[in-house]
Amino acid sequence: MKVIVILLFVGFVSITKAQEKPTLIYVMDPLCGWCYGFSPVMQRVYDTYKEQAHFEVVTGGMVTGNEIGPIGAIAPFLKKATAQVTQHTGAEFSPKFIDTILTEGTQILTSEEPSIAVQICKSKKPDSLFAFLTALHKEIYIHGLKTANISDYSRLFREMGFDESKFMNDFKNKKYRDMAHWDFKKAESLGVKSYPALLMRSKQGIKVIARGYVHWNQLYFQLQQEFPQ
Repeated sequence: MKVIVILLFVGFVSITKAQEKPTLIYVMDPLCGWCYGFSPVMQRVYDTYKEQAHFEVVTGGMVTGNEIGPIGAIAPFLKKATAQVTQHTGAEFSPKFIDTILTEGTQILTSEEPSIAVQICKSKKPDSLFAFLTALHKEIYIHGLKTANISDYSRLFREMGFDESKFMNDFKNKKYRDMAHWDFKKAESLGVKSYPALLMRSKQGIKVIARGYVHWNQLYFQLQQEFPQ
């Protein structure tokens, strides 16, 4: 009887500690070039703090509604922005993206479908989510994934170990589109208007850890104030 009581107590303490963990909330957008540059940093944050914190990814909906349209409308801005991202983060944008996609300007730019892909990964393979985000950014900015074209995501699904046919069916499931739209509203409710952003939710409330791109050393110093060894 004593052994059972002890086991129940230990189990209760473990559950309580898990509930007390803070949550690191990463607000990003698949089309965000700075998020692309920040993705290795976030992978390192996850690898370093996954035992000390829960993690939540919120897709922000950077290009939705009336903003969806040909990439050519913002191609001059993107050419300058991608150069800045590369300079500050080391993230590379392929000649296919810079010299072909931006120059032709016909590819439709939307956050909807890539955000749906993120929702599917969140639901099906949450432990692989940060690797999935990195792979998704690379598909867009290295391989020229057409974000509005569902069939273009097939290689990403295969490389990330998903059943391609099931993933494609999930893509058509209204549930995941609704989840993406819910994320867009959540990002807005969190007060996040630019990406990337890293927030922490704890018993004390929600606080901002980082807004915009931050180098790992700087972010690690900040997080060590929240998670002292």
